[in-house]
Amino acid sequence: MAISIEIFPLSSTLDMYGGPDASSAYSLSGHVSISLSSPATLFERRRAVRLLLQSLVITFEGQSELVSPSTGYSAVRLCSISQELAPNEPLELSNEDGLEESDAPCTYNVLFNLRIPGWLPASDTFGDCKQSPPGTRYSLHAIANFVPSDPESSSGSWLAALCSPFYSKTRVVHAPLCEITLNRFGALPSMAASDLSTYPSVNYSVAAHPEDADPASRDPNAIPLDVLSKIQTVVSIPEHIAVEKDSFDFSLRFRAPEQAQLEGRLQITDFSVEVEQTEKYRASGSKYTSRYPLPKDRHQPPNEPLRNPHPIQALFDLGLMSSAFTPSAATSRTFSLLPPDLVAAYRLTGDGLTFASDSAVDPTSWYTMTTSVPFVSAGTPRAEDETEKAEGRSWAGAHNIRPTSQSPFFGVKHTLRVAVSCAYEPSAGAEPILEKLIFSLPLDFVRTRPAPVPVGQQHQRSESGASTTSSQYSVPELPAYSQLFHANGDRKVDESVPLPVYTPAGSSSSLTLEAEQAARDPKNASFDDADLADLDAATPVPSS
Repeated sequence: MAISIEIFPLSSTLDMYGGPDASSAYSLSGHVSISLSSPATLFERRRAVRLLLQSLVITFEGQSELVSPSTGYSAVRLCSISQELAPNEPLELSNEDGLEESDAPCTYNVLFNLRIPGWLPASDTFGDCKQSPPGTRYSLHAIANFVPSDPESSSGSWLAALCSPFYSKTRVVHAPLCEITLNRFGALPSMAASDLSTYPSVNYSVAAHPEDADPASRDPNAIPLDVLSKIQTVVSIPEHIAVEKDSFDFSLRFRAPEQAQLEGRLQITDFSVEVEQTEKYRASGSKYTSRYPLPKDRHQPPNEPLRNPHPIQALFDLGLMSSAFTPSAATSRTFSLLPPDLVAAYRLTGDGLTFASDSAVDPTSWYTMTTSVPFVSAGTPRAEDETEKAEGRSWAGAHNIRPTSQSPFFGVKHTLRVAVSCAYEPSAGAEPILEKLIFSLPLDFVRTRPAPVPVGQQHQRSESGASTTSSQYSVPELPAYSQLFHANGDRKVDESVPLPVYTPAGSSSSLTLEAEQAARDPKNASFDDADLADLDAATPVPSS
């Protein structure tokens, strides 16, 4: 007799939304097929197969592995979630009623529904991919235990009956591994800020400082720190940025409420931005383990080997390779996400924005400069870095954009660095002092789920020769439970849309900066005197 089992999930992907959340869970459903068939023999007719199903266990397992010349080999089991699908009493399965004579197997489908925690990191590939790509992977496994329902039917032939005393009565059958891709998408926004941004903007009050802010080592001829401290700066960036986009909105707001106390003239002439991605590889995942409920040490490799390990693990188990790396071993790299032929520098027309005691600028008004910052979107091929190639560090691959994320051995973070050029005249006719104010902000890059695509179906009528085409759209899926309800079951209230803000007529003015389209064709930005409501009254400004 022939017995086989196979796993059929409803979907080979599991989509999660928002950041990792230990209080949320997602459903992974499908069925396990048990196939029975009676093999044909030359000496006797096919006989029916009768078995008792004692156990059928399906397991969802996640693992993360890192292979690199700098950290060696590291592995961790992220989760192992099992469910017994067989009833408490043995269940008889058979291909009787004429099916034993058929070449097609008799199939039983057993449904399953697994509860997957919402803190798991997304499926990813990272590290040295020269042999087999390491990274974060998930898979389904199933194992079934059968015993013959009666000895006569289990023998199948005189040869099997003769050898039956030497075989175990219990048959253990394993299902082929079933890969599951875990996707993590950004939470669906309640409103969009603009055409460039899928998500609304967030305002940050930043403390811009010069490159050398230490009073002990600061150049005495530099702009006095008390002068620079009189400038208040607010930055507006999207809450999340889709990696599928190629730019995002960015605005700077300035004001100097104490400009009447300035002894000279302080000008803001231009600014530049840089978008950086930092990838960190580490040999130990202790920090991640302390934050999320990973399996205990006794269930971690090498105490309990992974079900589907990287091929290099076998070399370590056999002692053919030894690692001299310490658990604290780590390496990182940082690179720019700006297009290679573009320098994101922006100039203000004329004398720029001037703050002085006799300036016509309203000291209580915010003056804003708005532009869009380009970056290399996902899917854009990028070559390997020549410097990394020469230094033997090309194992990490090309400088491709990744979502902001954290996993046990690999982390990705993004930073927006801004430099604002200032010119200060201590007195009328004096030589201006030039200096840059710098600050940085974290960016959150996310993946967005593709929109549903219409599926066209062609129906041909052979009798009349006529054909009709009907367009069907995929059924929209319900949002994740965590997007609608809190952990205690209370429904979430969308508080992201503020009430309309009262704006007094003529209370403030604004300064708008048009972005330079590319460094190849720089041009001066222009000013616009449109009204702008007081930012403090419009939106709460969190501290950076």
